[in-house]
Amino acid sequence: MSPAHSTAIRRRSLSGALVLVALCLACGTAADPEASPGAPVIVVSIDTLRSDRLPAYGYAGIQTPAIDAFRRDAVLFERAFSHVPLTLPSHASIFTGLLPPGHGVRDNLGYRLETRDLPWLPRILRDNGYATGAAISAFVLRGATGFADGFDHYDDEIQVVTGAALGSLQRPGGETLDKALEWVETVREKPFLLFFHIYEPHSPYEPPEPWGSLYDSAYDGEVAAADEVVGRLFARLREMGLYEDALIVLLSDHGEGLMDHGEMEHEILLYRETIQVPLIVKLPENRRAGEAIATPAGLTDVFPTVLTTLGIELPDGLDGRPLLELADLPTDERGIYSETYYPRLHFGWSELASWVQGPHHYIHGPDPELYDVIQDPGETVNILREERRTYASMRDSLETIDRTLQDPSEDDPETRRKLAALGYVGSVSGEASGPLPDPKSRLDVLAELKNAFVDFTSGDFPAATVAFRQVLESEPRMVDAWEHLGKSLQRQGRLEEAQEAFDRAFELSGGAPHVALSMSEIAYQIGDLDSAAKFAELALPAHEMGYDLLDRKS
Repeated sequence: MSPAHSTAIRRRSLSGALVLVALCLACGTAADPEASPGAPVIVVSIDTLRSDRLPAYGYAGIQTPAIDAFRRDAVLFERAFSHVPLTLPSHASIFTGLLPPGHGVRDNLGYRLETRDLPWLPRILRDNGYATGAAISAFVLRGATGFADGFDHYDDEIQVVTGAALGSLQRPGGETLDKALEWVETVREKPFLLFFHIYEPHSPYEPPEPWGSLYDSAYDGEVAAADEVVGRLFARLREMGLYEDALIVLLSDHGEGLMDHGEMEHEILLYRETIQVPLIVKLPENRRAGEAIATPAGLTDVFPTVLTTLGIELPDGLDGRPLLELADLPTDERGIYSETYYPRLHFGWSELASWVQGPHHYIHGPDPELYDVIQDPGETVNILREERRTYASMRDSLETIDRTLQDPSEDDPETRRKLAALGYVGSVSGEASGPLPDPKSRLDVLAELKNAFVDFTSGDFPAATVAFRQVLESEPRMVDAWEHLGKSLQRQGRLEEAQEAFDRAFELSGGAPHVALSMSEIAYQIGDLDSAAKFAELALPAHEMGYDLLDRKS
């Protein structure tokens, strides 16, 4: 051991001891002898990574030497699940320990995480003497979403191209790593939390060389590229003498469809390929290295795991539980909840919810499904009719979750006042009068919508206008199509028609701020300055979060 390494360990141990003494005095309780107060905490999030595309989870199609070596030092959770297949709400669950209904973020677009009244891991650790830093690789996690709260340092310098798709606004993981390590160098002698996020393998799949040539699957090539970045992080932590003492959590926020059930990316469906994720936890001093735990875990479990490992008292009301407790539970005792409101918010289709328990996965929607994922990991045979008792039990478990989705005006009198001033009496909810379509029955529409967006992004606005109208003939409640029909018409100078399209999008979206931006702009162009100003007030949250830089969502 080098003198510098030894000195760093002594300093961190002293800091940790002081933290623990303060906690004991505050709480009046004895410290957990298993706790590691003051240990460095590093959360590594590899966006959009399916667990079944890693060798650590049995996949033989690629090589990931860094993650394989890390797994040997750590505890692997064989069945870990995201609570929502969307980046922003999923990371909100990771850092609050709450399900989406609890923290209130239900989509990547139009929501801001209000951490003040939530259990928020960066704030709790900072209050307990930790330096807190983050380096993220995607615009969707920028600090303006509320994620920077509680962080001393939050590096989100993503180059923004006006009019670009939300999912394309990213930077290479290697650049984010350089920023992360620069910060770690400044805090390495004290307790610290690092949130390190990379966007490989999120679409568009464009793996750098040599991985682009090594793998036929561009997605697999990006996974291999992500492994190289993670390997560089771990190697540098070892050089700094931090790796051995650290609590390191490696995970993904959600998976990717890859057309297993007709969805190429994520957001819309809740099959295993989009919600089952890697979750590998290295404890300080590599305790319990090599273990595997089969009881289902959720990403809400990360928050209490970090605090219990450090010996910090858990706040009340968490939806998660410490991960290592799962080793003592029967594999069929724990239920894990997931949801997606993306189909409803963007397309006018039904939201979906799911419940994983034991060998079964229940997907709740207009056409419910039940799978035995042990016997049928690809979820190809719906056994709901044969397993009516299991179906009823899991449906009842799901009903314990309050899944209410509110329009912006429903709990905000000021927003209601502003809507009334614009002539929208009561709620502008897009709630349908009858049942909404099941998303899996509408997947063919996605191809039509994609073609419309191709026309739009290429600048062929007349063709885009025709394409979006064709989509709306069969899907008249699709917010995204109405909004981009309006944009296409606006580009052609057909302002009154554009205003009508934006108005419909505004109604269907429940008064979404990002649609109010378009309403404000078109009102200004038409010369209705009073309406433009009023819509601008409603659009202010979207402007503050940078949505005015985007031309479409992905």
